[in-house]
Amino acid sequence: MDEKSGSLPLLSLGFMCGTSLDGIDGSLIAVENGTVRLLAFEESPFPPSFRRDMKRWIAGLDPLADPSRFMPDLASLLSRTEIRLGKNLLERAGISPGALCAIGTHGVTIRHHPVTHSLDFLSGSPEVDGVSYQFSDPFPLARAFDVPVITQFRGADVAAGGSGAPLAPILHRAVFSASEDRAFLNIGGIANLTYLPAPGREESVLAFDTGPGNMLIDLAILSLTGGQEHVDTEGRRARRGTVIRPLLEALTADPYFSRIPPKSTGREEWGEGRLAKIMGSLRSLGINPSDRTNDILATLTELTSEGIRSSLGFLPGLPRLMIAGGGGVRNRFLMERIAALTEIPVRESGDFGLPSQSIESVAFAYLALLTLSGRPGSIRAVTGAREETVLGQITPPPRGLSPEEVQDVRVRAGIHLPFPDRSKKPG
Repeated sequence: MDEKSGSLPLLSLGFMCGTSLDGIDGSLIAVENGTVRLLAFEESPFPPSFRRDMKRWIAGLDPLADPSRFMPDLASLLSRTEIRLGKNLLERAGISPGALCAIGTHGVTIRHHPVTHSLDFLSGSPEVDGVSYQFSDPFPLARAFDVPVITQFRGADVAAGGSGAPLAPILHRAVFSASEDRAFLNIGGIANLTYLPAPGREESVLAFDTGPGNMLIDLAILSLTGGQEHVDTEGRRARRGTVIRPLLEALTADPYFSRIPPKSTGREEWGEGRLAKIMGSLRSLGINPSDRTNDILATLTELTSEGIRSSLGFLPGLPRLMIAGGGGVRNRFLMERIAALTEIPVRESGDFGLPSQSIESVAFAYLALLTLSGRPGSIRAVTGAREETVLGQITPPPRGLSPEEVQDVRVRAGIHLPFPDRSKKPG
């Protein structure tokens, strides 16, 4: 490996399908001289019917007797979309596939239960350790692009006693830290907050899920409109509604909001099951949900905003600026409510060079480079793990993965990775 090779930037593709199950986001990044640059980004939305059926399947509502047996088929469909996305991104950026170092794909979360638990359906079963599983099919990706593909990013952190989430804060720290205390707010199906202390401060980066993001809002409008609408565009319906106070008070009393970080949550707590309970609660209050669609959406929008506001109490200090990303940024009313409740200026990540919807896919492209270079991708203070861990499983390309190729990435990582994340020098 010569000096010229070592000076080349690190190029990586990242794919993300979040808990909202809206589609797959793809990003192509270059990491060079301590900076992360987005070269191309593209979204591939799922058709409405596919999105609806995926949500029902993951929630266990599919009428099939054994839906889990079709998981490999769904993974294959997702990889086909990722291959098309990846080729589009490389073509748009004018990059040859041969210049890629790695691909990171998050996959679709089918189970996230990172604490010890029992299997109620299996009599006599001993307690099970925490788990987090995302299905994907890395083999077609590795073959299509002839590079290693990293998947299953969360499992190593869970095995080390962590919550396996959130993982994007290591990217937030690398690209959004500044001379003032800041916070990065990601609003996907679940919302999470990253506290970014100014360099030189004693406080560590802190990050955790604040509670539901778009998930309940999306599920509610889908249900209340009979599948005719799947998103409250710009929050227009919620803006016309009135918050149902008894419902909001009951929801904000959930123990999750007072639980001390590190913590994470997901569809198991804020998905279809919770929506069914909400509808039941409304009926017990004498409210016909179909008559109060806008009010219900206003209440759920306020729930997301209030969860974010209350999370600020866990931070060592209030940030001077909140940078927002994720699909929730498109909900203008939600963004207004967050700014009003927190009394903190909110700016979109696009103002800093990364479009709001790209953050998560950029993060997994970045995490893939950390993994391939042998560097930890988790932050112990964020996930609560015993130690920081190298994340994921590596699927080699058909030609194999030579020690020389790995060493080349390790050397380039030592040159190019942003400073805070040089937690391991190349050997």
